[in-house]
Amino acid sequence: MKTTVAKKPSHAKQKTDAFIEQAGSNLTEGEVKKAKVKKSQVPLVISPQLLKELDEYLEASSIGLSRSNFICQAIKEKLDREEKI
Repeated sequence: MKTTVAKKPSHAKQKTDAFIEQAGSNLTEGEVKKAKVKKSQVPLVISPQLLKELDEYLEASSIGLSRSNFICQAIKEKLDREEKI
């Protein structure tokens, strides 16, 4: 039994490239397309009690932040305070 393997067509890459290039074509002159900020995942060890307190605080408050956003905001505020010293 003879098997047939077809070569992947090269036009698929050209179609993909064309699609990517036209992605911002619907923007008007001078309009800036917002780029997604690259983010890194960092393993973080938090005690169960502190995590419970954080979750309770976020649930009770109406700020609408996720755990991740709250932690990032807290880090930024701490860095800003330290910079002023």
